[in-house]
This record gives sequence, C-alpha cells and structure tokens, in this order.
Amino acid sequence: MALALFSLIPSLVALLSTPTGGRWIGYQYNTDDHMVYAAWMRQAIDGRWLFDNRFTTDSQPGLTFNIWFLVLGWLAKGIGIVGATLLAKTAMSFLFVIALGRLIERVASQVYVAKLALGFSILGGGIGFTVWHYFGQNLTRPLPEFVAKLMLGRQPIDIWQPEVFVVPSALTNGLFMVSLCLIVGFFICLLDARNSWKPVPFGALCLAILMNMHSYDVLLLALIGVAFLILNGWEKGSTGPWLTRTVVMALGVVPPALWFYHVIQNDPVFQARAATPTFSPNFRAVVFGILPGLALAALAWLKPEDHGEKRYRGIAAYAVFVLVLFAAAQDHVKFEYWMALPAWIATFSVAAGVGHLARKRGDVGWNLVVAWALAGLAACYFPALFQRKLAIGLAIPFGILAAHGVSLFVDGRDQAKRNLASALMILVFGGSSLLWLTRELSYIRNNVSNTTVHPVYMTPDMVSIVDYLNTHRSGRTVVLAPPGVPSPTEDKDQFATPLIPDLNPILSGFSGVYTFAGHWSETPDYNNRRNELLRDLYLSSSSTRDSQQEILRETHADYVVIPITEAFPNLPLADLRLLGEKVAGSTQFALIKVRDREQLAE
Repeated sequence: MALALFSLIPSLVALLSTPTGGRWIGYQYNTDDHMVYAAWMRQAIDGRWLFDNRFTTDSQPGLTFNIWFLVLGWLAKGIGIVGATLLAKTAMSFLFVIALGRLIERVASQVYVAKLALGFSILGGGIGFTVWHYFGQNLTRPLPEFVAKLMLGRQPIDIWQPEVFVVPSALTNGLFMVSLCLIVGFFICLLDARNSWKPVPFGALCLAILMNMHSYDVLLLALIGVAFLILNGWEKGSTGPWLTRTVVMALGVVPPALWFYHVIQNDPVFQARAATPTFSPNFRAVVFGILPGLALAALAWLKPEDHGEKRYRGIAAYAVFVLVLFAAAQDHVKFEYWMALPAWIATFSVAAGVGHLARKRGDVGWNLVVAWALAGLAACYFPALFQRKLAIGLAIPFGILAAHGVSLFVDGRDQAKRNLASALMILVFGGSSLLWLTRELSYIRNNVSNTTVHPVYMTPDMVSIVDYLNTHRSGRTVVLAPPGVPSPTEDKDQFATPLIPDLNPILSGFSGVYTFAGHWSETPDYNNRRNELLRDLYLSSSSTRDSQQEILRETHADYVVIPITEAFPNLPLADLRLLGEKVAGSTQFALIKVRDREQLAE
C-alpha cells in the first residue's frame, strides 16, 4: 500500500495545481510514449479491437492487438484515459509488492532477510543521487573531472531509465508495473511447478499476456531460464516432470507470438517501428546505476557451507567478471551494439559460470534469483534493436542478493545496531528513488516534461482543440501540428515550459487523429518528416504557398494547428490563417479546417 500511495503523490499534486481552464496531460516523464498508449486506448473507446498507428499518415492494415490497453480503453469509457491509466498504475504498484513478497518468501527463510530483501528490491537504485540531473542522459552539471571521466560523461541509469527500478516505474509508467507483476508472477509459478501442475495455467497466462503487451520481456525470461537451468543442474531440483511443466507453461507464448509474426510480416509501419534502435547504455552507467546492490550482492557468494579458500572463489570470479566488463566499456562510447553475437554468447556463458559458484544445491529459489541477476546483466547487451528494454527489473534480484549477503554479517548481532545499519543501507538504496519524486514535482512546477517539448498541462487553447477533434473527427482524420520548440535556460540541466509544445502526440493520443510526425519511434523516418513540417509549412523563411499546398496534399490533411504569430513574436513562424476556417482555439493556437483540395489549387 505504501508504494501505491507514494506513486500517487505527483499525480495528486499535478491535479491540485491545474491552471484554470487548463487540463493535466497525466504524465511528466516520457509524455510522448504515454501518448502511444493513450492512442490505443482511444481506439478501444471507439470500439476497435485491432489498433493502428495514429502517429503517421502512412497506409497500414491496423493489426495491432494489445490486451492491456484494450481493457484500459474499456475502463476509460467511464473514467477517461488519464483516470484509467492512473488507476491501473496504482493498482499494479500495490499488486507488485504482494507478488514480490511472495517470491521472496520462497527465497528467504528468515523474516529479517525477507524484509530487508523487499526494501532493497523496491527502493533499489544506484549512486545517481550523487550526480543527479533533471534532463537527458549525458552529464552536464559541473563535476570533478575524474568522476566525469570514470562515468565516460554518461549519467547512471538510476537517473533516467525507470523500467530497471521499482519506485521510478511506479511513479512514471503503469505498463512497466504490470510487466513486473507478470514477470514475478511467472517466477512464482515456475518455482511452484516443481511439485505441482496447479500453477501451470497461470504461468502460461502470464507469459501469454507478456508476449502480447511487452514481448521483449519474454526473451528476457527465456535467457534467465537458460541460466537457471545451467545453475540448477540435472539433480533433484531439476527433475523431468518439472521441466515438462515448464515447457507446457512456455507454450503460452505461442498464440501471441504467431500473431506478432503475422503483424510484422504484413504491416510495414509496424516493421519500421520495430526497427527503431533502443541501444543499451554504457556498462558503466549500468554499474553506477545499481552499484549498492551490485556490490553487496558479492557477499552472497560467501556461502556458509563453503570453507577455506573456496568461500572466496565466487566473489573473486564475480568481481573479475564485472571489472573486465567495466574496463571494456571504455570503448563503448557510441549509441550502438556493444557486442556482436559471438562475444555476447561468451559473456552470457561466463555470467552463468559465475552464477554457478553462488548456487545452492536444492535451493531452487536462490538459484533462480542468481540466474535473474547475472543473466540480466548480460541480457541488456543482447545484439537486437530493443536491447535496452531487456534490463527491466534488473535492480530487483540484486536487491534480494544484497539482503542475503548483508545478513551473513549482521545475523546474531545486537538487534538495535542491526536495525540501524539496515535503515542506513536502505537510505542509500533509496536515494535516487526519492529524487525521482522531487524531479516529478519539479516538472509539474515548471510545466515541462523530461522530453523538453511537451508540457505537463494543456492550455485552454489546447483543450479547445482536443475537445473539438473528439467530437468532430470522423473516419481517417489527419491533423498537422508544429513540432515542439524547447525553452532552455542558463542552467544546461533545466528547461522551462516549451516555447511551442509538440501537440502531435497529444492530439493522436487524446483525440485519435492521425499526425504526420507524431512520435520519434512510431513515425517512420521521423526526423525527416519533422523537418519537412517545419520547412514547408511552419517556418516563414522557407514556407511558401506552393510548399504549403504540397504538404497538405501529401498528407491529406483535414486540419492544421497553427500558432498565432502575434503570440510568438520572436519566432520565425509563417502566418497560416488563410489555409482555412478557424474552428477551435483562441489567442495562442488555432485549429484550422483546411479548405477543399480544389480550393487549395486556386
């Protein structure tokens, strides 16, 4: 309940701070991505089961099926898109803590260790709070030179990659929270299937839903499963019946995987979207982003049943593995694949070998957590375009391992001292999580998303435009809107409310219209289309009557959102009021209904 209530704080502040006549968009972090979810929900509200991409005007068959956003769309019919996503995010945050607690019960026999593991896992973060930033992924604040060099100029992931961590996910993205719930739910089913068929249907359902709504997670689970099999070995813990039940659970991915294959074979827009690179960050950013858990987890290799030098072999192997990758990351300075497939296979194999040194015979829960941690470290560099997404929940297993490692040194000590030491360690783990909250509040206060081009609140003009489109659009309605213009400040790590907000994703998300350059990954050839909009339509220095007519014909635009030039006297904007009739908006923005195609040619 505490996590759910904590996740609500920014939302309540934003709602209470909404300007008169304005409207809270519902999100402060990665607003454009949330508009993709909103666009699917908007289509579900319209009664569609199969979705298309509203962030491009390209022809497409509309084959996307996403069970999560379909259900949220049905819910949104009653409480609105923002209300549905907020309710779902809060509910999933609540359920996740329950699910994680039940998983930890299968790993930690002592109550103290279980509580510590839950705290470390949920609050888990790195040392990003020591170099905290509000925007971007590069270090821009003045820092000691050796720190900047050691970090290669990159921020630790606990500053900007929420899906790796629990609290940042709970604050920013309900999709991450439901994915984490399903991942943990599957792990519970996997462990329980050792002795029973009873959890198999639910485990198969978890995999089926994951494959449908967040397919990358299934690959991560497969890699963890391979490492788990290597760690566990063919012994009493890995019997034939258990393996059979696991295979039956895995069959849950088949129907949604077949549909995914059908979509990617027949939808060129989806193909372009799937080919958008999301490379994983430099390994040093990962290390510093989970450093407390990564370091304290090493203590877990000191198994009580080992004696003499053998007790330290695991720690030595683990340290060498991490340090070699840390040193090799020096050359990974571009946003590209770090490893080719052969190198990645070797890295994954070494990770599994290191995990073997921490395995406990017969303790399958423990072995699963070790496999999750080490396979997760390697998984986020699997050479595929979506590799960054494979780091989801990576801080969780390291939090569990860290709790076990710490317990070896505090067990049996004075309870007061033990509790004080635990509280101090939890504060270190949670430093970045707390700053995620303060940053969300900062975005609300400054009315700017972390994207720098999306506001937190719609102005009355924007509200008027969205509401008009929701009641007047029909069929395939295309709207052109200016790309956003950020408002930097003297502080390189601060931005004010955008000079011109990027309304493209907001219009597609909340009103279901099609936009020409709506989203950096959803729109094929996004950068060129964004530049085309500016050059041929919105910039006074390059926009001509001919170029305006051409882009309107090319996109089959029904409406154009225009900034009123008097409201933006310092920006070189073309006056587009003659393109048609104003139907919504007022002093800052106007929605123009484009004249008939024949009239445009005159």
